[in-house]
Amino acid sequence: MKPIGDSRQNLNQLHPDRADERGGKGAGYVSEAISVVVIGRSLTLQERTRLRTGSQTPLSILAELPFGGQTVEEINRLHPQAALIMLNGDFARSFQFVERIKQESSDTLIVCSSEDTSPDVILQSFRSGATEFLRQPLTEEEINAVFARIEHARVRSMDTAHLGRVVAVYSSKGGGGATFVTANLAASLARLAAKKCCIVDLNMQAGDQPLYLGLEPVYSMYDVVRNFDRLDDQLLSNYLTHRSKHLTLLASPSEIDKEEEVRAEHVTRVISMLRAQASYVLLDTQHMLNEGTIAALDAADDIVLLMTLDIPAIRSAKRALDVFTRLGYDRKRIKVILNRFTRTPEFEISQIEKVLDTTIYATLSNDYRSAIASVNVGEPLVLSRIQSRLVREFSLLASSLSGIKSDDETPAPTRSGWFFSRK
Repeated sequence: MKPIGDSRQNLNQLHPDRADERGGKGAGYVSEAISVVVIGRSLTLQERTRLRTGSQTPLSILAELPFGGQTVEEINRLHPQAALIMLNGDFARSFQFVERIKQESSDTLIVCSSEDTSPDVILQSFRSGATEFLRQPLTEEEINAVFARIEHARVRSMDTAHLGRVVAVYSSKGGGGATFVTANLAASLARLAAKKCCIVDLNMQAGDQPLYLGLEPVYSMYDVVRNFDRLDDQLLSNYLTHRSKHLTLLASPSEIDKEEEVRAEHVTRVISMLRAQASYVLLDTQHMLNEGTIAALDAADDIVLLMTLDIPAIRSAKRALDVFTRLGYDRKRIKVILNRFTRTPEFEISQIEKVLDTTIYATLSNDYRSAIASVNVGEPLVLSRIQSRLVREFSLLASSLSGIKSDDETPAPTRSGWFFSRK
C-alpha cells in the first residue's frame, strides 16, 4: 500500500473496503456498515485488519486522504459517517484540520488517533471537535467500544430528525403524469434545499425516469434484489445514478421479466435505507395498487395523489381515497394535486373538493408544449431554460412540502389560472 503524500493524485486514490461487505460475520449476515474516511496517513495492514475484526459493526473504508483543503472537499462529496484522523507530530496543524472538518462537515463524527496518549493531546482532540479517541497501536477492544458508540449515535439519529422525508407520487389512473411530476418535484426539492434528493423508480415494467432525467443507469433495483443479503449503505449508494450533486436515481429494472423478482420487502428496506442517506426520497409509483405500491405508500410521509380534470380521473381519485381510508392512511398525509390544470366553467374546484371530500392541495398548469420539450431533451423542466409557469408552481409545491421558503413564494394573481391551498 502506498503511503499518502501531499500530491493531488494521492487525494483521488480511493480504497473501497469491499471485504467489509462480505467478510467475517457469517453467511447471510445483513448490516449497514459505518462509512469511514481515514485522514493523515494510510492504514497499515495490521491496523486495517484490526479495524475490520475489532468492530462488531462492519466498517467500510471509503478513502485514505492526506491533510489539506482538497480533503475537506472530498469529505463533503463522500459524506462519511466517521472520519478517523491519524494525528502526526504537527499537532497544531492536525487540530486546526479537525476544527475545520467539524465546522464544514458537521454530520461526520470525528475519531482522533495517536501514539501520543498524553492528557493534553486527548483533551485537545475533544476540544477541537473529536467525539472519540483511539490510542495507537490500535486494539480490538478499544475499536469495538468506539465504533459501538458511533453505531449507537447513528441509530439514535436515524430515529429522529436526521431521517429524510419520503414523498410518494401516485396516480390511480394511467397517464396521469406521475413520472413527469416526480422528476420535476425532486429536482425542485434538491435545488431548494441544496440537499440530497433520491428518486426511486417503482414502475417496474415501464420505468421512464432515466428518459426524463437524461440518464443512462448502469445499475437498477434488480441489483438490489440480487445482492439483498449483503446490502448495506455503501452498496446501495453504488447502485444510484447521479444526475447532479444533490439529485440521484435508483432506476427500475431494464431487464425483461426481472420486475417480478422485486418484492414488497425489497421496496420497504430500500426506502428505509435511502431515507437515512438523503433528505428527500421521491417514489414514482405504479398506478396499480399491488403489494410493492402499497409498501411504498405505507412508508411515505406524504402521498401526492395526482388527478386530471375529467370524470374518469375524478372517479378514480375518489376510489383511491376510499382505498387509502381502508388502509388506515391519515388524510393529512394525502395531498391531492390537479395536474394539467386549466380553469373551466364545467369543473369548479369547490365542486371537486365536495365530491372527493378532501381539499385540493395544489394545481399544476397544463403546459404540454413546455413539458414535452423538456422530456425530449432529457432534462427536468425546472432545470431547463424553458419559460413555463410550471417552474414556479413546482418551486411553490417543493416549498410547501419541505417547509423551506422559496424565492417564488409570492401571491399568485387569480388570473394566472392556478390554485394553491395548504392544510
